[in-house]
Amino acid sequence: MTQPTKVEAVALPVAVDDHDVSEIVRIDYAARKLTVVARAPKSNTLIGIRFDDVVAYRVMDERDLAEYWPACSSPNCSVFSIQSGGWLSQESTRPGSCIGLFYGDVREYLVTSVAECVSVLCIGEPRIEPEYRKS
Repeated sequence: MTQPTKVEAVALPVAVDDHDVSEIVRIDYAARKLTVVARAPKSNTLIGIRFDDVVAYRVMDERDLAEYWPACSSPNCSVFSIQSGGWLSQESTRPGSCIGLFYGDVREYLVTSVAECVSVLCIGEPRIEPEYRKS
């Protein structure tokens, strides 16, 4: 078994004054657009994280993403821009992967929570909506 590459990540600001661990409550995907909705349990505030031009996404339990810790550890629901060593790095070297051939500047983001985490490969940056209301 090979050792995973160390992940380097940068936390993106999530403007919620709730210092408890959050949970992902809904994931909506349609026509290359993905919205991850998380709830801050103390304030019951919904946070929407919207991604456009989605190439791929996956939902996994945090225990199955050990290579992301401690770089993506946070006491509350957070969004991280993965700079290196994550899923995109794995796809870039996997035989048969065409992600590097068919898409331009693909970026990786990770939305963390108390249990599930969502990895997103997309073009562009996410939009974070601190008091999310489904439109």
